[in-house]
Amino acid sequence: MGINQLIYSWTAILPIAVLLYYFFRKKYVKKSVSSTLFWQEAMKETKASPYLQHLQRNALFYLQMLAMLLLVLALLQPYWKTKAIAGEQIVFIVDTSATMKVNANNSISLFEQHREKMLELVEQLAGKPLTLITTGNEPAVLLRQEMNTEQMIKEIKKLEISYEAENMSKSLDFAQSFFQNKATSVYIFTDELERQSLPLQHENVSWNVEALTTNITNASIKRFGATETANGISTLVQLENQSNKEVVTELTISNEEKKLVSEVVKLPPKETITLSFDDLVNSSYLKANIDIQDSYLLDNENIVFMQDQLSNVFIDSSIHSLVRTAFQSLDINVSSVPSEQVGLLKEEGIIVTNQFGIKGETQKPTLYIGRNDAFPKEVNGIVQTTESPLFAFANLSDIYVSSVYPPIDGYTTIATIGEDPFIQTSPTGDIIILADIQMTDWPLSPTFPLFMWSVKEHLSAGSDYLGTFTPNERKPLSLGATAEWEIYTMDDEYEYAIENGGKFVAPSEPGLYVLRSNDIVKNLSIILPQEEKVIDKGTSYKVTGQQINASDDHQAHSFVPYILFLLVLLFVIEWEVQRRRGFTS
Repeated sequence: MGINQLIYSWTAILPIAVLLYYFFRKKYVKKSVSSTLFWQEAMKETKASPYLQHLQRNALFYLQMLAMLLLVLALLQPYWKTKAIAGEQIVFIVDTSATMKVNANNSISLFEQHREKMLELVEQLAGKPLTLITTGNEPAVLLRQEMNTEQMIKEIKKLEISYEAENMSKSLDFAQSFFQNKATSVYIFTDELERQSLPLQHENVSWNVEALTTNITNASIKRFGATETANGISTLVQLENQSNKEVVTELTISNEEKKLVSEVVKLPPKETITLSFDDLVNSSYLKANIDIQDSYLLDNENIVFMQDQLSNVFIDSSIHSLVRTAFQSLDINVSSVPSEQVGLLKEEGIIVTNQFGIKGETQKPTLYIGRNDAFPKEVNGIVQTTESPLFAFANLSDIYVSSVYPPIDGYTTIATIGEDPFIQTSPTGDIIILADIQMTDWPLSPTFPLFMWSVKEHLSAGSDYLGTFTPNERKPLSLGATAEWEIYTMDDEYEYAIENGGKFVAPSEPGLYVLRSNDIVKNLSIILPQEEKVIDKGTSYKVTGQQINASDDHQAHSFVPYILFLLVLLFVIEWEVQRRRGFTS
């Protein structure tokens, strides 16, 4: 406690003067008695309760004295101190990754524990602005220099886990743009963060890390893969025990209909084991699960779809190397195949070639670039395209083509140069570019890899599987001419809709999902990033900047509002006492 205006202590003379006056005033009380008959009764009543009688006669005096003392106290402006956050501004960096779902104390998640801490700190801001940043692939600012406490509490209560990888280094770099050479206190709410990861070059910044400080147990399915063989499906499961004690769990592998594998597994402490299971029945997808109630449940399940092989691209070795480079720039698995072996491929995937004869030997989706059974002719003009998903992200109007091959009868033309077809599609969905790479400057344009990406998506469209995504992954998908697609969970719960041409954003929570449009159904799966399957115990600590003023560690709360409320109450009581006694003129 303390006093702000000690100079007003001289006003205490006023109540002291009134008190002295009271001591020197006449002590007797005038009392009229109509008859001595009642004198003794009146004296008995007075002697029986002298203090009560005194209080009744002097109620106004005591009320006025108390009011004067409160006025003097209000002039002195007393206050009490509470702990406050140092600095001119406060920054919260909140980890919203999947690992924040870990049960910190067997009752609430670490994320909820951090939320309670944030709400406590909001009460200690002392009017300082708050900036709230969440982590992820793209750090987001939810509050920017916010001064309204109610708005702060509202946004903190709305925080949710995004399941994305935390990318803490990106979030820290992003947060530094808000420092502006001001004394700043940064609070980082995460599970684990090493001290050397902090940008400690800012002398006016104080770093406060709130981490996971309790011991946890965690066993996870680190990796799960499956491949089709001549005798069925072969699977490989990698299990990791991150705890300091042995764990016994039941591993199950099931498909959409039944359980295929059930095996009790012992996991030694701090070790990883690999298990394989062969000759499983053919399925559209497989799900691996470990039955264990550990501190982190999200990594106890993993799903793999068997259509993943369509992501492979096999390129005829006679095709120009720039085509391979374009596919590789899109992070697509690319393999070069000798021309004479293209028609002999047994693996599932997309073929890129100029050999028309192979279509009778293989039914794989194919991109033809040029023709080996015809001769080209010179053309001159601007490339014009039709409304096709293949051109959703690739504008071909600026490319130059010197020659084209004759078109294929029965194929649909989707791009022309003057009157000559340039790109066609077959009734079965194959694509043909009627020019060799050497006949055009297209590879020099940024639209070339974008078109190749659209080709890959188009040729995979025959599959009912879109692919495997990480939480909230943003990716443009060529979904055809359908106006709208809707995403549902496997339990048929609606998530959200995607307008045609809109960027695809994967759901946030891991699991299986269905993409629907009229009668078309496509599956997709959301899996945790590999780094979100590891839980480490951290340490909470503080690193104080050299220029942070320690005197800002407390905030003062004034007693004056409470004193004024008491004064108003006293004035009301005095008025009532005076009214009952009667007002004199």
